[in-house]
Amino acid sequence: MPRRFVDYLPGSSALMAHMPKKLPRTQRIPSPSDDMYPPSDHSESQDGPPSINHPAAHPFETEPDSMGLYRVYPTRPTLFPPDDSHLISLTDAPTLEGPQAAESNSNAAHVATGFAPPDVDIDSLFDAFTNTSCGLLMAWFYSGTTQKSNAEAIRLARYTSHPSFKGEETASFDPVHEGKLLDNFLRDKSNPFREEHGWRQSTVKIRLPKERKSWTSEADAPELEVPGVYHRSLTSIIRSTFEDDISKTFHFTPYSQYWKVSDTKTVQVFSEAYSSPAMLDVYTKINTLPREPGDDLERVVAPLMMWSDATHLTNFGDASLWPFYMYFGNQSKYTRGKPTSHACHHVAYIPTVCFFRINSV
Repeated sequence: MPRRFVDYLPGSSALMAHMPKKLPRTQRIPSPSDDMYPPSDHSESQDGPPSINHPAAHPFETEPDSMGLYRVYPTRPTLFPPDDSHLISLTDAPTLEGPQAAESNSNAAHVATGFAPPDVDIDSLFDAFTNTSCGLLMAWFYSGTTQKSNAEAIRLARYTSHPSFKGEETASFDPVHEGKLLDNFLRDKSNPFREEHGWRQSTVKIRLPKERKSWTSEADAPELEVPGVYHRSLTSIIRSTFEDDISKTFHFTPYSQYWKVSDTKTVQVFSEAYSSPAMLDVYTKINTLPREPGDDLERVVAPLMMWSDATHLTNFGDASLWPFYMYFGNQSKYTRGKPTSHACHHVAYIPTVCFFRINSV
């Protein structure tokens, strides 16, 4: 194909729809072969890291891809995440076509990570509702956009085609009634989403300033209590995510990425959090710390990316909430940017506080 028609995502093997299956290979840039770096005892399979035998502590360099990009790892990785070979794995749009898009969109009932498998399974997800069919309709009702479109109607059809959906069970379906059942279910401490799975409710105390008033110490300033702050343990989120199958796509070993422009010029490329100098510095520090006797576990970095913004809760009125959510920097930015990847982890819900004038204390 003429070069002017070559069209694919930079740094990826994902081709556009009009491209042939194989791109013509450009001249490969010479780089050290794998024979220069003896492999460790464990496998490079994508089934997750096996028992760890630490690789030799010397750099490991990959072969350049079709764009001429190559990576330099501080040590041989124990896991090589699968490459994104399809456009659907890098993008998220209802207009995409193809078998991969159909397979991705058909997964309507996604189970979020972070809960113990013995306590939460597919059968218990809809225990709060009148029946499974009503639960599926409420799952559609609470997800997607607030303005239902043609794409939302197609999503509804996928929910109603679920094997557990029975049309006769929805004869008296009422979303208001099902919403009340859900509220009562969450108040019951025996539900699978109980506080023991990480959620806590706390009261935050804030010391407030006052105009033209000073105190000898911060402890003497007036205090405002903000109740109803729901939050989760960061350790719980990290552990549950790393134990989930999604961790097989994580980059646990950071690297530096380079582009060899010519024989005399090489440019470093900054693209992902796990290829940043900060990630490499922290990775080096934690792997140089002293170890206890018998400690042969692999040490990895979990970069956390925190976000928060006000969210409007109703179509009418001004009710709002401040959710606090987190992403893992071990994931590709393309994966984090896809709503259907469910890469966002909710950490806290902060109520809006109305400030008022404080009289002299």
